Amino acid sequence: MLHKDAERTIADGLSQTRGYMDRCGAEAGHLIVFDRAPDRTWEEKLFRREAPAGPDGAPVTVWGM
Repeated sequence: MLHKDAERTIADGLSQTRGYMDRCGAEAGHLIVFDRAPDRTWEEKLFRREAPAGPDGAPVTVWGM
């Protein structure tokens, strides 16, 4: 869930996602950030971006909804 600052929410989520990926040996991961703000349009909420690779080189795709 998006909390006030999108970049901080994504940074925290990437850290958590990479931790899960390390534990299960995943080669790639996905992070979905849900924005429930009623004053934003879908065009503002929807995005897809590739996060910089972590220390192990595994990519994470970040999705905004």
